[in-house]
Amino acid sequence: MDPQAQAQMNQAQAQAQAQAQHQMQMQMQMQMAQAQAQAQAQAQAQQQAHTLRRKNAQDVLVGQGFRGLKRGRPTDRSLPPSLKRQVPESAFYSDLQRMEKNLDWTVARKRAELTDGLSRPPKIKRTLRIFLSNTCSNQPFQLAEKQKGKDASTSADAGEASDVKAEGATEGADGKEEDAVPSWTLRIEGRLLEPSFKSRANTALSAQASINRTGAQKFSNLIKTCVVELMRDASLYPDGSNIVEWHRPVSSVAPASGMQAGGGAGGLGGTQGMEAPLVASAEPALDGFEIKRKGNVPTKVKIVLYPAYTPERYSLSPELASLLDIREESRAGVISALWSYVKEKKLLDETDRKKVKCDSALRSLFNTETINFHHMPEVVNRHLHPAQPIVLEYWIRTDKAEYKHSTAYDIELDLEDLAIRQKQHNVLAQFDGANDATAKEIGELDDKIAQAAATIRNRASARDFLASFAKDPQGQLTTWIASQARDLDAILGNSTTPGAAGSVASFTAEEMRRAETFKGTWVDEAVIVNEAQRLAEKLQELQNQAAQQGQSM
Repeated sequence: MDPQAQAQMNQAQAQAQAQAQHQMQMQMQMQMAQAQAQAQAQAQAQQQAHTLRRKNAQDVLVGQGFRGLKRGRPTDRSLPPSLKRQVPESAFYSDLQRMEKNLDWTVARKRAELTDGLSRPPKIKRTLRIFLSNTCSNQPFQLAEKQKGKDASTSADAGEASDVKAEGATEGADGKEEDAVPSWTLRIEGRLLEPSFKSRANTALSAQASINRTGAQKFSNLIKTCVVELMRDASLYPDGSNIVEWHRPVSSVAPASGMQAGGGAGGLGGTQGMEAPLVASAEPALDGFEIKRKGNVPTKVKIVLYPAYTPERYSLSPELASLLDIREESRAGVISALWSYVKEKKLLDETDRKKVKCDSALRSLFNTETINFHHMPEVVNRHLHPAQPIVLEYWIRTDKAEYKHSTAYDIELDLEDLAIRQKQHNVLAQFDGANDATAKEIGELDDKIAQAAATIRNRASARDFLASFAKDPQGQLTTWIASQARDLDAILGNSTTPGAAGSVASFTAEEMRRAETFKGTWVDEAVIVNEAQRLAEKLQELQNQAAQQGQSM
């Protein structure tokens, strides 16, 4: 045969084989598509059936009833809904549970408020009253009075020996008085007044504390700096004794628990429940200061006091003070007043609420058109200065042995209200008393209620099961056996049975054991899917063989 004719015949056979193979592939793809559609429909039907079985209320009740006996300590105190239909009085139990829940929420909220209040201690207005006085010693009028008294006593004595002895004693006293130097002592004392609204009992306790001077708030704890300037000629007193300064010591000793430090003229000591000192230091707190100097002429004194404000107060610059109408305030108070001004004038930017549009007053203060509000505290610090001190003037008189100024000076201070703080601590201590007899009794009652509720739920489940069994014994047993079979498979860890096309059929071992399971409509669909899978595997095998032959040629 002609080689060219043989080649054409081989080519025609190859084309015929390719065309036949292509038709076979098209048929198999159509069959696979149909099989997949049928498999999806079957899977959806099985999923719906599985969902319906899971929603079976009897299955849920039975499972809860029998598994509830195997649980440990019960915590659920709710009653089953079926009991409410059978026993209408059980609704009162639900009302009590709702009331208990509201009460617990209220107590928890109050406790959170008290805990938050301890971080922000309450303040109370107290008045610090300052007294100024001075005493003199060895002044000319005092020496003259002493001399007159001694002369009178000497002239009244009789006897020659007595006269000689008196003259010798007088000469010795005269020599001692001639050596005495006149001096004076300035006293600056402060006392914290009790509030006018205090009860008689609290006033009596405060009065006793003032008498004992033990644990009361001392004058040296209420000021941080005291400067005394004596208006005397510096040329006569060049040793720098005309300026006296005192600064409150830095805290160095922690206050003892239950024993509060005290000091001054009453010494050291402590009493339970008294007011705590504002500073815990190794130096005792003082009721006042004494300054002793030599001299016999009246002297003018200028006293400068810097109160210990908590929190620290500042004096505002004239521009900021006129804007906020505040002269002195804490840093937080200034920022709060500035925020109120911004809200009142509606200066927040509409698009960006973090920015503040400055009006004419703020523009002159900040020198800008807009400013971020979180930058305002930094700028405001430039307009805050130390608070203005309290300046007192006093004349030291040397013509009296003791002179007390007729005027007392009052200073308003914001101090921590220790009474309210102690009450808050007492209330929180009652909340935290989890080991007391009341809390233990409540816990025991909760356990008893939970156990009783669990018993009621088990009895209600058993009653519902028996009532359903009395109505339909066969259906109830079938449902119960299916439920127990699923539970057994879950306990033993048995995997689900694989179906056609690698899909997972939701059939338990008990269902696969029965012949009725394989008489359903799903069997035909499973066979189609299985055949489609087998044809696909065969097609893949033919394609692999054709590819290998092409490579060999």
